[in-house]
Amino acid sequence: MKPLDARIHFGHPHRPHTISRKKMTDRLPESPASRTHVDIATGVLIGIHGGSVADAIDELFTTARHHRVSLFELSRTLITVAEGRDIERSSATDAVYEVWGSALGRRGAETTFGLVTDSAAL
Repeated sequence: MKPLDARIHFGHPHRPHTISRKKMTDRLPESPASRTHVDIATGVLIGIHGGSVADAIDELFTTARHHRVSLFELSRTLITVAEGRDIERSSATDAVYEVWGSALGRRGAETTFGLVTDSAAL
């Protein structure tokens, strides 16, 4: 059995730049809490639409990169929204609601998953 290719491709489709997941994780914060948030967010995604751990982690990495947000910020935001706690609007909340909002039951800005507030309005 071949091992999974742990490289992330970006750039020109015929000349993709690659960065190994190992190199990405070498730069991860040492905080165990940050890694725990990624693990919990992975579980949230598996709970939302099934699939494997690898698929859920890839989805987190891809979404973070596409929306240009930190993997850890995205993970914490996904957990907060799934728990139904109030959260301040940010690039990460926009990403969470755009990608997983319907699966989390979002019906507008206010949901049973918490109130999203715009910091400019506060």
